[in-house]
Amino acid sequence: MSYLRSFVTGPVLIGVLIGVAAPASAAMTVGTFLERANALRDQGPMALMSPDLPVLKAEAKAATNALKADRAARAAAGKKPIACVPEGESVGIMDMLDGLAALPAADQKRPLKDGYARVLAKRFPC
Repeated sequence: MSYLRSFVTGPVLIGVLIGVAAPASAAMTVGTFLERANALRDQGPMALMSPDLPVLKAEAKAATNALKADRAARAAAGKKPIACVPEGESVGIMDMLDGLAALPAADQKRPLKDGYARVLAKRFPC
């Protein structure tokens, strides 16, 4: 059973970060994102049918796109990047969720984009 749970949980959580829809509301906080992602993980295979899945996908995609835009704007302005991710490197979904969960309580109240930036900066400092 644990193999099935990890098999289903991995793709479900990966799906959270690679969605393509745009969020319908203001940016979600790190804490809210984690609560909802953990609730999905706890549902196992049923998470695939949850109406929360596309919402979390959209939030993750929006945060990722905002970070990419911020990186480009910083580069255009001649500013140092927030994180220096080596070419070909990436952060897996479980590592990202663990990184977000490890953020201090004050950072849990920040927008998801800011939480992602802090995790990346810690893992890949410049």
